[in-house]
Amino acid sequence: MSIYQIHFKANPALWPSDPKENLAMWETAWAGAEAMIASGAMHDLCFVSASEGYCRVTADSATAALSICATFFPMFTQEIQELVPWDIAKDTILEAVRKAAE
Repeated sequence: MSIYQIHFKANPALWPSDPKENLAMWETAWAGAEAMIASGAMHDLCFVSASEGYCRVTADSATAALSICATFFPMFTQEIQELVPWDIAKDTILEAVRKAAE
């Protein structure tokens, strides 16, 4: 399984301006996030503002990560980046740099 970091932002043009409808939308988003956290698919959910943040998901593929994001679109836009753990990346990068130095 791979780890994907997702940078998400609320899409303000689509959110309701009525405070009660806005609250309902946030509660729906929270319920979805809580379900993904409980299932173990999503972890490290953090906010940098009230409408923007990052999370990490564990998925079999980029398309599986996309499907997680799709459940929150269009209310949130997302950027997905696959993260390569240190214990895998260090040898791969060092080997490539050594070959380039030959």
